[in-house]
Amino acid sequence: MRLILLERSMPTPVLRRYLPSARRACASLIASGLVLGLATTTAGAAPARAESPPAGLPAAVVPTATESLDPAFVQEGMPSGHGGQVVAWGDRAGAYDPASSQRVPAAFPDGVHATAISTDGSDLLILRSDGRVVDPSLADPQAAVPPDGMTYVAVAAMSNRGGRLLRSDGAVVSQDGQHVMEPPDGTTYTAIAGLYVLRSDGVLEAPAGDPATCTDALVPGPGLSYTAISARGSMYRWAALRSDGAYVYCEGRGAEEAAKVIRPPSGTRFIGIDMGRSDVLAATADGRVLSSASGRLAAAPPSRSIISLTAMEDGQGAAALDDGTIMSWGMDSENSALPGVPADRAAFSAVGGDTGHGIHWAIMIGDAIPVEVVVDNDAPQDRVPRVTDTVRFDVTATLADGTPADGTVTLNVQAPDGRTSEVAAAGAFGGTGEAVFALPDHEQVGTYDVDVTFLGSPYVTTAVRTSLDLAEPSPVVITASGPTSWPATSEDTLCFDLATEDGSPRWSPHDDVAITVDGHPEHDYATSGVDRVCLDSLQLRQGSYTVHVRYEGWGAADAASLTADVVVLRPWSTDIWSDLPTSWRYGQMPDSIRTAVSSIGPESSTGPVPVGTVDIEHENGTPFGSSMVLGETGHADIGISHEEELVPGEYPMMMRYRGGYGFFPTRLRRTVWVLPAVFTATPDPTITGTAKVGSKLTADPGTWSPVPTKLWYAWYADRKVVTGATTRTFTVPASAAGKTITVRVGAFKEHYRRSSSSSAPTAVVARGTFTAPRPTITGTAKVGRTLTVNRGAWSPVPSSVKYVWKANGTTIATRTSNKFVVPPSAWNKRLTVTVTGSRAGYTTKSVAKEATAKVAAGTFTAQRPTITGTTRVGSTLTVGRGTWSPTPSSVTYLWRADGVLLDLRTSNRFVIPSQARGKRLTVTVVGSRTGYTTKSVASYRTAAIR
Repeated sequence: MRLILLERSMPTPVLRRYLPSARRACASLIASGLVLGLATTTAGAAPARAESPPAGLPAAVVPTATESLDPAFVQEGMPSGHGGQVVAWGDRAGAYDPASSQRVPAAFPDGVHATAISTDGSDLLILRSDGRVVDPSLADPQAAVPPDGMTYVAVAAMSNRGGRLLRSDGAVVSQDGQHVMEPPDGTTYTAIAGLYVLRSDGVLEAPAGDPATCTDALVPGPGLSYTAISARGSMYRWAALRSDGAYVYCEGRGAEEAAKVIRPPSGTRFIGIDMGRSDVLAATADGRVLSSASGRLAAAPPSRSIISLTAMEDGQGAAALDDGTIMSWGMDSENSALPGVPADRAAFSAVGGDTGHGIHWAIMIGDAIPVEVVVDNDAPQDRVPRVTDTVRFDVTATLADGTPADGTVTLNVQAPDGRTSEVAAAGAFGGTGEAVFALPDHEQVGTYDVDVTFLGSPYVTTAVRTSLDLAEPSPVVITASGPTSWPATSEDTLCFDLATEDGSPRWSPHDDVAITVDGHPEHDYATSGVDRVCLDSLQLRQGSYTVHVRYEGWGAADAASLTADVVVLRPWSTDIWSDLPTSWRYGQMPDSIRTAVSSIGPESSTGPVPVGTVDIEHENGTPFGSSMVLGETGHADIGISHEEELVPGEYPMMMRYRGGYGFFPTRLRRTVWVLPAVFTATPDPTITGTAKVGSKLTADPGTWSPVPTKLWYAWYADRKVVTGATTRTFTVPASAAGKTITVRVGAFKEHYRRSSSSSAPTAVVARGTFTAPRPTITGTAKVGRTLTVNRGAWSPVPSSVKYVWKANGTTIATRTSNKFVVPPSAWNKRLTVTVTGSRAGYTTKSVAKEATAKVAAGTFTAQRPTITGTTRVGSTLTVGRGTWSPTPSSVTYLWRADGVLLDLRTSNRFVIPSQARGKRLTVTVVGSRTGYTTKSVASYRTAAIR
């Protein structure tokens, strides 16, 4: 069933000027002389008082890409000259949920537009061009109607406190019309935001009883006035635009708090502000958006003006531009998605929003957009629809070009007796243009009238009516199937099936099936909503019975009954056999267990039991084998249902047969031992590497099956374990020299028996060898000097080292120290040193240094000699030669008088001769020693000899 309703063509002459692919110029309503009753603002000017709007107001016109809207900035909640319909943008998932606190607003009728919007939290207030106010969050969002002769000229949404409305008579009232504030004599209120109002004298004012904040700043400075106001609901935070192009804002912490003044960048002025959750956003005349917290956030394209601004949280926000576009910043692609309207209608004059996520709002210029609403139902087409059918209605709403329309749908159903009921949408349209409804309680036979209403700004509210005829339920037939005689305890007994004659559903909400047994009221029972009922749940004992089945549904049209006689026989006894093993190793649990069940009948006859099920479980009740149905031969292969192997241990098992077709159940107990599994290793472990002291040997463990969780190693020298050698690698110690090496590898895995395997022995371990560099000598090869040997890095480090020194190939010294003083015997000869290292288990190694240059003669160090005694002829003078290093082996003293040699002697004593009279004496000490250069040292002159 399909019914299509297309909303009538656009009604006004101006709307006929719309073209599908072009946007037309928005004529300035003020410039054309049309008094709209709207308060408009320009930068730095307070809005004018509104007058009552004239009747027959024409629709606004959508601008083209080359034309602009009026660039004057309009504060949130204040009316714009470019009215239209309110649309949702951003993440619109919750915008069309009838159960949400923020419901989608309905589109306004022709000639009535939204001229201002105000948001706070999840609240939205809409000011209409006829001076009324709409709150879509109300369950019945009727427009707030001002008193006769008045209009509302501005709105301020206030989360959790109800909105505030500015009336054309200058009063501020609540949404229910109660007075809140009256302007002082000689003034009027020109703007409203949150708890604050702006007076015509440029002063801010708060209601009496509400604790205003930053009270010192409510009155601007001398010669200044406030021209616009923005505030955060009931949070006492506000910001006000000042006539000098700056703005003032208050954090709202107390009356004594100092307000902050924010001045615009050089060369421009602030034209609009909006108070966000964490900062204030301000628009400049040159198209920039600045944050009080973080500086510049966004900028309009060149030559474009910002005409509306909304601040959200953490610097996020959006602005409407004078070309009808919306720019946003700080939000992801989902939350910044623009309204889903046709491209030729995408011109917007105002934006609103409170948080950076979820839905935001905008005013789309112009009248509502027509939609096509189609209603289909899924009632059966191949038979008569009945009251027992579940009928669903599929509603689609699309634009002329087939684009899905977002909105909400309600279903009003009028039953044949005239009663009506409303059905909510089974979920929001959410951009799909489709919703599904289930027809409510419909037990009456006759015609149901279904009215479907689609609404959602900016789309024309559209109603569609369809009808559906429902007949009484189809008659129900009861049929019996299965045996009428069976042994007691049988699981397969007589069953009764219920079905309608034409295959339509039974009256499931109310139908009942009653079963009674003559003479046995204890077996009577009733059930509902089932298509089959069997007697197996009655557990009838041995005997004969008459059973009655009665069905009661919608009424006499579908009632039915059936009577049947049944006989219950005595069950057969049973015996069970199984090939369940008494033991197995871990990992070798059988996949299935062969079983057989035999029976002994009433006349002692035997045979296989072809019915019933068998299973295996631990005696603690844990399942072990899955339940299997016996075959015709009485055999069954029970699959093991364990996901993991049984770990080693003792397990009492029970095999159980559950009787079928009158066979008694039976059990078989058996104990199973699960033994640890064993490893296999192929081949035996092997050793790689050279059997030599200091070398590294590596064990190859071979291939173990299964893979162990851990391997351990033990190394042996001539079959004696080497303490501490437990890793895969083994460095041959000195103690192993002359011995053979083997390794034993052991494997470990949970639930496996520990296993180990040994390698073949290596060759006899050879002595190790040193690696050593040629030594170096530091110091001067000179008699008496100390030479130092650097033997370099030996591997391994020898336990003892000796140094053998040779002069021209002849050994002159053997040392254990690396220090050597050059002896005189080495003079004029070349020195070499041989470093010899030794260590247990290693071959001694000697490394020689190349010969040095010839050893130079040593040099003495000596002090200046001194002369003591009386300087008189005949007196004895004594020479103190001082300290010589080394001590010379021979010393000669040369005495001079005024430089002329007097005497040469080996004694340090000298008797002054007469020829020295009147002269000054000096003595020269000459020292000599083998291997050293002779050295002479002269004294100072004495006094003149008397």
